[in-house]
Amino acid sequence: MIVDTVLPNQGKLNIIKSVELNELDLRFTEGTAYDPATSSNDATAAFTLPFNFPVDIKALEQNISVSSGGAPFAELDIPKGPATTDVQQRIIHITFLDVPFAVFGDQHGVFQQFLASTTTSTTQTMVLSGIVNTDADTAVGLLSLTGIEFSVDSSIDGLQGLSSKPALASSLDVNHGYPDYLLIKVNSSLFNPR
Repeated sequence: MIVDTVLPNQGKLNIIKSVELNELDLRFTEGTAYDPATSSNDATAAFTLPFNFPVDIKALEQNISVSSGGAPFAELDIPKGPATTDVQQRIIHITFLDVPFAVFGDQHGVFQQFLASTTTSTTQTMVLSGIVNTDADTAVGLLSLTGIEFSVDSSIDGLQGLSSKPALASSLDVNHGYPDYLLIKVNSSLFNPR
């Protein structure tokens, strides 16, 4: 027996409730000062739906705008990748690797202030907004849910001015002498007060 049904339009839904960046890795080089490779092995998104049947998000594609102080300053365009879901709690576990944290050309100053605040403060708050496309496993099969808009406040732990534990130098090498300066290479460990 086949039953046709129509689900009523409930208007714009606020599906994504929160995004937590429990671990965030930014890799800067001289050439990527405003486009660092960004990765996370521990990000989560809590979601809700207007119906009560189980939904298992299998894959996500995300376009995220990052704002601080009211100004969007960067974009993360995360390609479709696998995700795991705590179906009962409705929490999606997300990982991504080497995605450019693309700072907008006219927002370098905002990004610099964001990094300075992250370095000196205990916590740095930002707004993450954008669009998510998902592959969701449901009781009726695998569905593609596209164009899910979201805007949430999120925060990351700051480095507290590196004052919670001193930086430790493990090696120091006077690499080369120049007429005006010395090139000194040093390896050090910085404590992330998480």
